[in-house]
Amino acid sequence: MSQYRGIDRHRFEPARLVLGLALLAIGVLAYVQARDHEGRLPVGVLLALVAGSLLLAGVVSIVTQSVRRSRKEKGEERGERDRPAGDRLS
Repeated sequence: MSQYRGIDRHRFEPARLVLGLALLAIGVLAYVQARDHEGRLPVGVLLALVAGSLLLAGVVSIVTQSVRRSRKEKGEERGERDRPAGDRLS
């Protein structure tokens, strides 16, 4: 049982983290370029960066799912070895 009552546990999703960081970086880049009066990034470049971020997050998601599937097949569920039998999450 969690020490924090009322907080549901969930899986960590690396793809969400990667996508969030990539989109945040693109947003900062667009902001910095917008403040610079000399040159701006074309919209096509920004759209290509967003598409690349989505593609990268998809690849990370596929790798994450394959690693989780292989661990599940081997019986190496997260933390099963370290916890007592009555304290495992279902």
